Amino acid sequence: MDAQEGEVRVPSVGDSQPAGPGGVPGLATRLSAVEQHVPPPQIADIWLFPPLPDVLESSDFVLFTRIVDHDTRALFSARMVPENGSPAHQVIVEHGSAPADRVPKLVQGLQRRLGPDGAARHVRIDGQPERWQTLLAETRGDDPRV
Repeated sequence: MDAQEGEVRVPSVGDSQPAGPGGVPGLATRLSAVEQHVPPPQIADIWLFPPLPDVLESSDFVLFTRIVDHDTRALFSARMVPENGSPAHQVIVEHGSAPADRVPKLVQGLQRRLGPDGAARHVRIDGQPERWQTLLAETRGDDPRV
């Protein structure tokens, strides 16, 4: 299964969305770019991984699944990639598809390899735009429940 890579240039960080460490766009800005690639009604799950310590140029990365059909999910990753002398940009890669019930085991295997510093937050979207909007609000800091 060949990965299909698509560069997604994250827009400049505006006043409403603070940059993360090193001027990297904040998570809400990056998730908005994901939304441009795969519309929320097609997103099943998302896993938010923290930056890994002691890894040069490490930043948080995102795994998400697109609903292909009732039993199948396409698996994507979104990560920041630095450029020589210019700001990093987000790259979204489709890694292929898998049965929906196998995806959590794939993610568990990744988390096991990353160790305790790689524990991800899982958010179930199930194609529901209101769940996506809640996640965006939380990452912007707009949600009082956070």
